Amino acid sequence: MCGNLSLTKESMRYLDDLIQNAEKYKVIISKINDATVIDCGIKTEGSLAAGMLFTKISLGGLAKVNLELLNMNEETPLMAMQVETSYPALSVLGCQAASWNINKDDFSGMVCGPGRALAQKPSKIFKLLEYKDESEIAILCIESDKLPTEEIVEYLAEKCNVKKQDLRLLMIKTSCLVEYMQMAARAIELGVFRLVEQMNYPKERVLHAVGIGIIPPLSENDEVSNDRVNNGLIYGTRLYLIIKSDSNDNIKELIKQIPSKSSKFYGRKFIDVFNEAGRDFANFDLSLLAPTEVIINDLRTGNLYQEGKINIKMIVE
Repeated sequence: MCGNLSLTKESMRYLDDLIQNAEKYKVIISKINDATVIDCGIKTEGSLAAGMLFTKISLGGLAKVNLELLNMNEETPLMAMQVETSYPALSVLGCQAASWNINKDDFSGMVCGPGRALAQKPSKIFKLLEYKDESEIAILCIESDKLPTEEIVEYLAEKCNVKKQDLRLLMIKTSCLVEYMQMAARAIELGVFRLVEQMNYPKERVLHAVGIGIIPPLSENDEVSNDRVNNGLIYGTRLYLIIKSDSNDNIKELIKQIPSKSSKFYGRKFIDVFNEAGRDFANFDLSLLAPTEVIINDLRTGNLYQEGKINIKMIVE
């Protein structure tokens, strides 16, 4: 249940911290057409702390986020992002999912964050969630290779129904530290997207979630980074869901369809499959972009189900 929760209001304390301590967090604050732009990794290196705040904002302030150092085996110590939330559908489908794509003039960006609920982008998601936020401030998290233009600011302010000076844009690029971190924090998003949006499982039955995702070795190269962060999602994410099933649900069979191994493309590198799809997600098999390992605890029956297994080799090679 969402009640009167505001994704924007829940995120504001993290946004205020990021802006007020910009130098400490290695981010750059600027004004573009009156909007406040927080560069977290395009013209600056960003920081681990900025990555944590960016991720919390992208989840609408409704999730706990931790940075972990995992010893997956004796030879491969890797960083990972762990996310916990009791608002799985709202925090990920209604906020974290980068499901608002912008292609205007020479600007291209993938948009997530609380402002999506103001703009109702995409509308079908918010109809599914039965959720609408109201705020004079719009906060958007955007992955792009450049800062927004004045025209993009105008467009975003109009869509979010706010004044330009009330727009807050957090910017990252594919090869920056903050991007690697916020991408690794998407295990819950991947699973809830697959289960609720693609497989039409009732959102009300998905109660709580914990997800962890491995952060691949960083690279300054955009193409390499695009491949690595997505391979991290496909082969290095673990999701624990607490649900309350209906008596007609067959969770044993349902869980088999959630992990990335259910895709016919499993076992291949993301970039190869993406290139074959014409670098267009409209032609991409989205069942591949799913959590690697899924555990479901069904409150109604008390049963525990598990499917899939982390594949370190596909992340580090």
